[in-house]
Amino acid sequence: MVAVAPGAANVFVADHQASGKLVVDFSRNPQKFAINRYTQTVPVDKVTGYYLEMTVEEAGRILNTDLAEFDWPDGTDAPEDVDGTESHEFKAFLCQRRKFGARLGDLTVDQASWDIVAKHAAIKAQQAMTARTQKAIDLLVTAANYASDHTSAVSSITGNTGKWPASTTARQDIRRSLNHAAKQILLDTLSAVDPEDLMVVMSPGCAKEISESQEIVDYIKGSPAAWASINGDLADQNRNVGFGLPPSLYGYEVVVEKTSKVTSRKGATKVSSFVLADATPFMCSRPGGLEGLAGAPSFATCTGFMQEEMTAQTKNDPDNRLTRVRVVENYDYILTAPVSGFLFTAAV
Repeated sequence: MVAVAPGAANVFVADHQASGKLVVDFSRNPQKFAINRYTQTVPVDKVTGYYLEMTVEEAGRILNTDLAEFDWPDGTDAPEDVDGTESHEFKAFLCQRRKFGARLGDLTVDQASWDIVAKHAAIKAQQAMTARTQKAIDLLVTAANYASDHTSAVSSITGNTGKWPASTTARQDIRRSLNHAAKQILLDTLSAVDPEDLMVVMSPGCAKEISESQEIVDYIKGSPAAWASINGDLADQNRNVGFGLPPSLYGYEVVVEKTSKVTSRKGATKVSSFVLADATPFMCSRPGGLEGLAGAPSFATCTGFMQEEMTAQTKNDPDNRLTRVRVVENYDYILTAPVSGFLFTAAV
């Protein structure tokens, strides 16, 4: 049977009631999207505004190991502290409203043996979350958004031999890469980011490749997770698609960004891909919970400023005898603290 768009003549299935009205599709709860794990959401009242970005140098500035610059000899005036302030910059965000919609004829709605309106609302919710993920990923995998020492080809990291899939227990290219990134993040944030706040985000293709590498196979073999891996339970420990990876590698949480998209027009040969490319995993930080506070300092690498989030609406149009379904969002994603992230390139 050829898949067709809903119409008055094709939404009734004679034996659908017997199947328990089960509808098989790829719509899922938007809260399950991985983007909610590695980005922070900040609700805002206005579509445009500013967030404060401060440098992180003064808090750790020690010029002399004997602390001579802080000496205050008795009987002398206190140092003037003329250069003791930290620099800051106000940067703008600008939310953009987006609508994801569909329309269904009244005959289609009346004849459907399932709640076709609610189902399309769920489909549009997933489409909205896919678009949101695409927006954030585009920022996180653009090398120009990072300082030069916060992005590197995997094989260019000092001590590495090559790409991650070929790594062995002796080479330790994966471990060395992650530790290299974490060290740079801790150094440049004056350790304001805790190691437990760091996570490595990768595509399913990258996860598959490294899960089959000798380095990771031996890592799991020697860990308490070995039996879970053999028993097929290890993927459940990772809240996304694990491909046999443990929930963390070398102390860093693993997030497999499994969101996929269709890039072909309706009616054309289907072309789909994962939103995150295999070759560009990244390390990022998201301290605290999913939701942050506007105006508060944060070391979340990527922040979504949400003026309107996931508003689902349906409207019956009696004049045209149809129902309109739409999901509306109004947001802007920004790398608010790129110094707390690291982009790997040519990883697989």
